Amino acid sequence: MKMRNLWLMGIALLVLSVGVVPVAAQNNPDCPQEGGTFVLGVDTYLGNIDPPKSPHDWVFYGLTNLYSMMFRLNFGDPTGDIVETWEISEDGTVYTFHLRDNIYWHDGNEIFAEGEARRVDAHDVVYTLERQVALQEEGFNWPPDLLQGIESVVALDDDTVVLTLTGPNPVMFNRGRGWSATGIVAREAVEYWGEDYGLTGMLGSGPFEFVSYVSEEELVLRRNEDYYIQPCFDEFITRVIKDTDAGMIALEAGDVDWWGAVVPGDYVERFQDSEEITLINFGCPVETRLMMTVNTPPFDDIRFREALVRARDGEAVNAALRGATHVKGAGTAGPGVPGYVEGLYDEFYTHDLDRALALLDEIGIVDSDGDGWREWNGEDITDASGNVIQASGANLVLPIHHIAGYPFPEYAAAMADAGGNVGIQVESVQADGATITQYTRDGKWGMYLNAGWCSDGGTNGLWGRAGWSEPLGYVDEPLYELLDQAAVEIDRAKREELLQAATRHTAANYYGNSWGYFNIYTAKRNTVKNFNGGWWTVDLATPDNLVWLDEGE
Repeated sequence: MKMRNLWLMGIALLVLSVGVVPVAAQNNPDCPQEGGTFVLGVDTYLGNIDPPKSPHDWVFYGLTNLYSMMFRLNFGDPTGDIVETWEISEDGTVYTFHLRDNIYWHDGNEIFAEGEARRVDAHDVVYTLERQVALQEEGFNWPPDLLQGIESVVALDDDTVVLTLTGPNPVMFNRGRGWSATGIVAREAVEYWGEDYGLTGMLGSGPFEFVSYVSEEELVLRRNEDYYIQPCFDEFITRVIKDTDAGMIALEAGDVDWWGAVVPGDYVERFQDSEEITLINFGCPVETRLMMTVNTPPFDDIRFREALVRARDGEAVNAALRGATHVKGAGTAGPGVPGYVEGLYDEFYTHDLDRALALLDEIGIVDSDGDGWREWNGEDITDASGNVIQASGANLVLPIHHIAGYPFPEYAAAMADAGGNVGIQVESVQADGATITQYTRDGKWGMYLNAGWCSDGGTNGLWGRAGWSEPLGYVDEPLYELLDQAAVEIDRAKREELLQAATRHTAANYYGNSWGYFNIYTAKRNTVKNFNGGWWTVDLATPDNLVWLDEGE
C-alpha cells in the first residue's frame, strides 16, 4: 500500500545497519513487594482510549499499559515490546520485525471468553498500521512519524512483519508517536464496538486489562494474570483531578502516587527539598504558543499577526505563570533539540506596543467612533455555514480557544489584556481537549493556545505537509520543502541546518507565536520504586524492570 502523508515527530534513527538489535534479558525480575494500587493523577479529561484517536499525552499513560506496543520508550533507547528483535537494511529503508510468541489478547470479555484468547500476531500489526493510515486520512493525526514515507507493510507469517520505506527516516523511533507509541488493536474488537471503540469498550494485550472508564473521571485497569511478565501491583488507575492545586494536595497526602501532568513552578520549588516526593524532568523544554487561522481575515495579514504578538509581553507572562520552570526562548524545538535557534525570541517576539499600534493603523483597523475599540474594516467574515462571525464595521472581537488545564486560562486572560492595550477585544473560549482538537481539525476561526512538540521531529509534526497545524491554514510549500528534506536527511548537521531554516521561516511569518518555554516536571511519591516517570509510554512491567509499591514506607 502507498502512504503519501509525509509528516513526523520523534528523535533519531538508532541503527542503520544489518543485524539483530538486542533486547534486554528475558529474566522476569522479582517483585520486592506485591499488591496495591498505583494511582496516576492528571489534570484533564482522558478522551478516546483508542491509540490513533487519543487526544493528548496524558491518555497514553493508561493506554500504554492496556495495549501491547510495538516498542516502549522510557527516557532511553526503544525496547521491543511485541517486537522481540529487528533488523534494518543498510540503506535504512527495510525494517524486519520478529514478534514475541507469548502475548495474547485479554480474555474474559465480550470478544474473547475466559481462556479462549488468541495470540497477538503479525496480521494484527499490519491491521493496526493500515487502520492508522485510514484514520489519518479522516483527520486523526496520531501518530504522524509512523506514516513518514511508508511504501508497504506486510506480514510474512504470524511472526514476522516487513516494513518498507520510500527513503530513510531519521526519527523512526524515540520520543514521538511512532513505532515507540503504537498500540496494537484487535480487528474483532474494533468491528464489535465500531465508532464507540475506545469510549465504551476497548481491548488490549498489555500488562493491565480493562475494568472501567469514565472520560472525565478515571480509567481503571487491573493486572493481567496471563501477561508474560507479571506486574507487581494489582491495579493501575489514571485519575482526573482538574484542579491542579487539588492534585498537588492529593499527591502530598498519598492519594496519588504519581502526578503525570505538569507540576506548577511554585510546587517545583516546594518539592525540591521534599523527603516524600521526587521531581522528574520530562526531558526537554516545551514551547507554549499562540496560533491563528492564517487563511482567514484578519489573520491572513502578517502585519496583523505580528501586531497581536508585539502587543503582549510574552516572556514576562510566561515567567509569571511558569515560575521556576520558565525558560526563555522560541521555536518548536527546545534547547538541545535539532532545529532550535538561539536568540529567536528576541528577534521576533519581544514586546513592542508602539510597533503593534503602528501596524494596526497601517492595516487600517482603527477606532473610528472613539469608543476605544478598533472596528473590522473588511467584508463580513463567515463560517462554513455562511453564518456571520465578524460583521464589517463592528468592533473586532477575536476568540482565543484553549483548554481549562493549568495555566491556559491565564494565558488567555493575558492575551485579552494585551488586546485591550491596542483596542482589540479578545474573548476566551474554553472547552475540553476533544472539542479544541475538533475545532482545530475544522479550522474554526480565531486564535489557539497550545504547547508541546518539543522533541526531534516535532517541527515536522506540527508544521510539515499534512501536519497538525495545516487545518488552521498553515499551507506553505517552501516550508514543506525544507521539512520534507529534513525528514529523510540522515546527516545530523545537514538536518539541523534544514530544521533551523524551517524554524526561522515559521517565526518570520508569525505562525507559532511563542510565549517562551517551560520545563515539564512530573512528581512521584517515594513509595513508588523503580519508576523514572514516562514519556508517552509508561513502562510498569518490562523484561528488565518492574515498578512496585513500598506500602510499608
